[in-house]
Amino acid sequence: MSREDDQAWADLVEAFHASPGEETPRWPAAEDVADDVAVDPAEHGDDALPAGAPSAGPEPPPGRPDPDEHFVPPPPPPLPRGDRVSRLAWAGVLGAPVFLVLAVALGWRLPSWLTVLAAGALVGGFVTLVARMRGRDPYDPDDGAVV
Repeated sequence: MSREDDQAWADLVEAFHASPGEETPRWPAAEDVADDVAVDPAEHGDDALPAGAPSAGPEPPPGRPDPDEHFVPPPPPPLPRGDRVSRLAWAGVLGAPVFLVLAVALGWRLPSWLTVLAAGALVGGFVTLVARMRGRDPYDPDDGAVV
């Protein structure tokens, strides 16, 4: 590095560690507020308004909660039931591994045909679910966002 670079770096480090002086304003002068403006004692924090300033809206009647204060979402739509083939495929994908792990954990001696049937249910369910997935239309000209 050159001597000029070293000096520029030293100036940056010194400016970083220096405390701001009183002559440096903390905010633009356009945002200064006169000292004689009274603040409503019912309000506090950063959202305090000067006395006499217009409020955001009408106050709710006493005893009733403000409708804007708490959002209650509408109930969610019911879950789709799916068709029989999809439900059987999901039962094979989820049920076969659970059955096999449970059999091993409990020490059951399964006949070989039952083990093959469970493995076939897992593979068959997976293949069925993948085959029934909605794919992308190859003739669709919109390929999404391209970066």
